[in-house]
Amino acid sequence: MAPHCSRRSLLLAGTTLLAGMPAFAAEAYPSKTVKLIVGFPPGGPTDIIGRVIAQSLAKHLNGSVIIENRGGAGGLIGANYVAKSKPDGYNLLLAVESSQTRGAALNSSSIQYDQLKDFTYIRKVAKQRNLILVNPSLPVKSVKELIEYAKANPGKLNRGGTFGATSHIGGTLFDALNGTQMTFVNYAGGAQPITDLMAGILQVGYFTEATVASYVKSGGLRALAIAGPDRSPAFPDLPTVVESGGKPMDLAPWFGVAGPAGLPQEIVQKVGAALDKMVQEPEFLAHLETLGALPIKGTTPEAYSKEVGDEIIYSNKRAKEQSAPLVL
Repeated sequence: MAPHCSRRSLLLAGTTLLAGMPAFAAEAYPSKTVKLIVGFPPGGPTDIIGRVIAQSLAKHLNGSVIIENRGGAGGLIGANYVAKSKPDGYNLLLAVESSQTRGAALNSSSIQYDQLKDFTYIRKVAKQRNLILVNPSLPVKSVKELIEYAKANPGKLNRGGTFGATSHIGGTLFDALNGTQMTFVNYAGGAQPITDLMAGILQVGYFTEATVASYVKSGGLRALAIAGPDRSPAFPDLPTVVESGGKPMDLAPWFGVAGPAGLPQEIVQKVGAALDKMVQEPEFLAHLETLGALPIKGTTPEAYSKEVGDEIIYSNKRAKEQSAPLVL
């Protein structure tokens, strides 16, 4: 009887240990370096804000968080990597619209994941202001003048950015709202389109405030307006697009954190709690302000997931309304 009881005791002990393992693993998380995957090359607006988020997230997780750039296809390559990763919390995604909501509408033949079902959405954390910019040699000093010039020269103005990103969508929206026709030049990402805008290869751009502020202040680029409803504290004299003579438009790219589908609830809660602390932290808020960004507070996984689902429906609907596969 003793050996039988001993085996039974061992089995019970083993079962108890196994049952406790997920909770133990979550409690120990992170026990190694967490990678925050950025689906764009280094140096661009998404990479810059990703590094600020990684630094603050590491602090509040009491662990190490590093950026890993997997650029290409408007963020789809990085998102696909996370979607196919083990759901253990060590591969997280800096989620953006181009990969999570517009991806299927813009790249229906090449997207390799379900934008909603293949991810665990944890928190939205920030959004940025965008500027409408021109090369200083272009003879326009307001949005109204840009519209008039573009209408007089259809197709002759080049605007550049990354397909699916706000730099692309912004120009598409501007053309649709204001009856202009500019030529889009696609880039893999990073800072090259901004460099080409300063060089005159491009004439018009729609870029985040953070990536172009120094060039605007130095005179390398001319900012015409804030592509949103409110002025920026960094450029208090810069009008909104409406004030400058254009139709209302609000380009406010958002940034969030997501993981693969099936991420354990304990890890979702732990990462979420760290992000909640982050968006309240004065140091993080100061960093955001230098990037022309605003915090998004009070989100939940459920609300974030619903917002993504709603945006997917909207993007697909607008894509079907276009003669070309473009989303506004």
